[in-house]
Amino acid sequence: MDDRRTQVIGGLLAVLQAVLYSTMGIFGKLLYATGMDSQQVVILRFVCSTVLLGAFMLVWRKEPLVSRQKTVYLQAVFYFASAFLYFFAVERLNAGITTVFFYLYPAMVAGINLIVFHERISAAVAVALVLSIMGLVLISGMATGQLSIDPIGLAFALASALAFAIYTVLIQVTGRTEGSFTVTFTLSWTSLLASCVIFAPSVPALFHLSAYQVLIGCIMALACTILPVVLYIQAIKRIGGTKTSLIGISETPSSLLLAFLILGETIAPIEGVGIVLIVVSVVAITIGPLLQGKGKREEAAD
Repeated sequence: MDDRRTQVIGGLLAVLQAVLYSTMGIFGKLLYATGMDSQQVVILRFVCSTVLLGAFMLVWRKEPLVSRQKTVYLQAVFYFASAFLYFFAVERLNAGITTVFFYLYPAMVAGINLIVFHERISAAVAVALVLSIMGLVLISGMATGQLSIDPIGLAFALASALAFAIYTVLIQVTGRTEGSFTVTFTLSWTSLLASCVIFAPSVPALFHLSAYQVLIGCIMALACTILPVVLYIQAIKRIGGTKTSLIGISETPSSLLLAFLILGETIAPIEGVGIVLIVVSVVAITIGPLLQGKGKREEAAD
């Protein structure tokens, strides 16, 4: 597989994982409507992820069930820490502002890769970063007026972003030596253990779930945890953490569009402009290598 094709496939995998992960809010709202709270939803998500993926791997038997690499467990710590810190951030900041600060993590990934791995940032990636952050600001509503930002909430959001950036960089370290399903199962069961300890008072309620709640939990686990994490790892293997994390910002416009189509929520004109900017940045990363390769072939033909 040539480098151009690898880049395109990696970009498409990154887009797909972002679209899948963007359905989290929809499934969360469906479960909240049944009377569950956010802590119960978090635990249910990881219970279903662990059971479904564990059962699949026991039958499949092509990758070890549990990783033995210390780096994978360190990766799991930052994965759960990011989700946990984000939970506290949204309690002090509105969702739009939290999203903007959380999605600074691609810039953090680029910075870490530059310092640690001496990875160069191309002009296209730099422009895409700027466009995507501008799009996030427009979607969040920060550009429409003066906002009072809680400093503790800001600290939680930035800490969440940094934790996810470190998690992304660690995938670059473990991704070539450990199977993506093994890593995903390890992330799932360690996150389940951590959430059961931290949210212990919410655990008993899970013994009285309805069949509908379990079904939604299983679909959410498959669409919002198992598949996105596996695809995220595979994308990073092909195009690196900086580009994959940058394309991951497409999760935000995806959630807005899905909420519009499925839940009937409205999209303001300024949010539409933000969506366009993010889409342009993602297209530049995913389609750019394909167009570049086509141009080189045409030059060679001439």
